[in-house]
Amino acid sequence: MLCAACVAAVVFFHGPAVAQAEQRDSSYELALESIQTETVREHVAFLADDAQEGREAGSRGGRACGDYLARQFDRMGLEPAGVEGYFQPFPNRCRNVLARLPGSDPQLANEIILVGAHYDHVGLGASNNSRGRPGEIHNGADDNASGTSGMLELAEAFSLLAERPKRTILFVAWDGEEKGMLGSKHFAAHPTVPIDNIAMVFNLDMIGRMQNDTVYVFGTRSGFGLRRALAECNPGFELVFDWTTMPNADHWPLFDRGIPYLMFHTGKHPQYHTQDDDAARLDHEGIRRLTRFVFATMYDLAQSPRVPGFRAAARHENNWMRGQWTASGAPPAPRLGVRWREPAGADEGVQLTSVQDGTPAAAARLQPGDRILRLGGRDVHSGDELRQAVFHASGPTPLVVHRPAEPEPRTLTAELPRQQLRVGVTWRVDTASPGTVVLTQVLPGSPAAAAGLLAGDRIYQVAGRDFADENEFADRLKHLPGPIELLVERQGRLETIVVRLDATFLDRAA
Repeated sequence: MLCAACVAAVVFFHGPAVAQAEQRDSSYELALESIQTETVREHVAFLADDAQEGREAGSRGGRACGDYLARQFDRMGLEPAGVEGYFQPFPNRCRNVLARLPGSDPQLANEIILVGAHYDHVGLGASNNSRGRPGEIHNGADDNASGTSGMLELAEAFSLLAERPKRTILFVAWDGEEKGMLGSKHFAAHPTVPIDNIAMVFNLDMIGRMQNDTVYVFGTRSGFGLRRALAECNPGFELVFDWTTMPNADHWPLFDRGIPYLMFHTGKHPQYHTQDDDAARLDHEGIRRLTRFVFATMYDLAQSPRVPGFRAAARHENNWMRGQWTASGAPPAPRLGVRWREPAGADEGVQLTSVQDGTPAAAARLQPGDRILRLGGRDVHSGDELRQAVFHASGPTPLVVHRPAEPEPRTLTAELPRQQLRVGVTWRVDTASPGTVVLTQVLPGSPAAAAGLLAGDRIYQVAGRDFADENEFADRLKHLPGPIELLVERQGRLETIVVRLDATFLDRAA
């Protein structure tokens, strides 16, 4: 097996430590269940009604929506966290709306998890902000009544917990986002809580138009271990992890000050910044499901002994780097060096179509047209069986070959690489995810390939246990008896994959 360089030891948030099952009691379940499609629909209906005239920051409709948010926070019994009750005014009649749920732990309550969503939109639209018809009401149901409704549902759920979470939760409805993140910039410059105490930021922006259960997540690389934390709470969404952080949403002013963040988004659409972004087009059920996912993740972070440390390298990463990083690189040298066609009908063995120069097959004088009947003591009836036989063989390996026009099979010997492969994967480490390896290649014919592992899979556990680094990972793959159970993450979804090792190899290795 090949592996990447060792990962440096860092302090990071580790997923399994946070999900304390004994804390997820009936109160947690009731809080989660309180996030309902109908209440999402009610919030959206108010915020995105024509009566609000598009919620432009500082407008009559925008201020009416700010008052609505403050009433909701008050109804939930949350503490005001602005400078004028729930409000934090800033120029041009704009107002952030803030509420706080104090933490229950004497030490951890000083740490704050902030969840925000901007509640303003573009009003009647103008030539510089409308992609539709300026002068008509732009209701902004997805942008961002959807995220604001999700934030309100989170506030309601956390307020219903029988025991408050250990960390303080700060709920913020940002104003002025459409005018250049004015509200979040004002808060970052004039925080109503100690900004150094903010440990984590969640941002909900346009979460109302989910397609194919796909959620776009930004910021997982801003804190160590955030991707795994999400995967462990994911109810089944396909997560698309974006590596780029740009100054274009309300998490930016806080990320710019060294605070990790996660932003959730369900994608742009033709109605974005047009007069047609209306409530009737939203997937209210999708908002509910995504908000429950965010609640579970926030809860685990709020209860964890520690939260992820800021990862400064995220400032410089982007999606081009993601593409370069995830490229699998050059394939390993072929162990045999042949191509073939699958047998048809009563044909015996696998017929070769080409033999690659400079490979063990060429040195053994295999030829196109040869049929391989046996390799290394294994009968060969298909391409898969040939791959498996080649994978597990090493050193001088006998092949039984039927050559055209020859009445009897002949035996040849191929000198295969002496390195004995056990599982059949190569990997690298990711500095954003300590205690994880990312598969770069799954070798054909290997037990890993047979189990369904793919390049790009992330391995979090081996045999039910975490591993500290890639050395421990490699040691377990080398020495554990089969079958080996792996906890695998693929596109944000966790699954257990069992790798069944070759019995012949195990006998030989013993």
